[in-house]
Amino acid sequence: MPIVNIQDAPASPLSPGTVSPLEATTQHGAYGTRRGGHRPIEPGLVDPAWTRLAMAGIVPILLAVSAALPTWVRLIVICLLVPLTAQGWPALVRSQHDQGATSIVALTGLTAAVVVALRGDYGAAGVVMALSVLAAFLVQMARQDGRRDLVEDLSATVAGNLVMVSGAAWCALTPGLADPAVIVPCALALFAGALLTVLEVRATILEALTLTVPALVAGVAGGVLAAVGFFGPGHTGLQQELQSAAACVIVGFVAGVLMASANRVLWTHRWVPGGRAAVASAIVPILALGAPVYAIARLMGSFIAG
Repeated sequence: MPIVNIQDAPASPLSPGTVSPLEATTQHGAYGTRRGGHRPIEPGLVDPAWTRLAMAGIVPILLAVSAALPTWVRLIVICLLVPLTAQGWPALVRSQHDQGATSIVALTGLTAAVVVALRGDYGAAGVVMALSVLAAFLVQMARQDGRRDLVEDLSATVAGNLVMVSGAAWCALTPGLADPAVIVPCALALFAGALLTVLEVRATILEALTLTVPALVAGVAGGVLAAVGFFGPGHTGLQQELQSAAACVIVGFVAGVLMASANRVLWTHRWVPGGRAAVASAIVPILALGAPVYAIARLMGSFIAG
């Protein structure tokens, strides 16, 4: 049995009859993508760890394929990811499982994605985000249960809305100011980060690898793609290829930061049976990466594609 560093295990309040973090880390087959993950409250039919890994590996592939296809294909992908994330968001952040709040999160994501895709302008998502905050307040005001944990539940809903609005930025990547070609190295970085979660290493080592390996993968992929002409004829040549690789390193590093944060913050609690939270935790970093990738593509578009 491998030696476990207890300091890497997160502290969390335990209810009667549950398994302590120490017991979870020292028992064979402990759940979680890193040591210190808790066992589920009840054994589900699907192992949350493998559920999360499957989702984290499949979604980047879908995004990479959509890079060479029309925007409406990427819109369909995002519209599929939004409800999958919304249905597991309350369990993921351990807020009240209120159907109204879940519906607001899902509706915000779908509306933002459709509006951005139709207008071709990510700025329109700001209006959707503003309206979603108002809707979140209205949902909490309509509660009839005494509004217990009001601040926590409201914060969870608004945070979920923000993740969804960030995910809508994937639909704003169009040829021109923000070329969708940047999706491919970014997707490879996300895929590499997902594969790292199967390693049986300490949390600090996993986080260090998650910060560096995706960036290196994206950089190498960017240089190779530029060399074969994927980014356009203007990006062939040694200097241009190095510029594309450097820009892709930044994209990969941002992806690594978000995935490492998700591993630390979102993948360290007690799972609900069925893996709803596991699915959401796999998709949240991908949706959250949308806005940073769009910003990088706008700022460094001339170095990546075009």
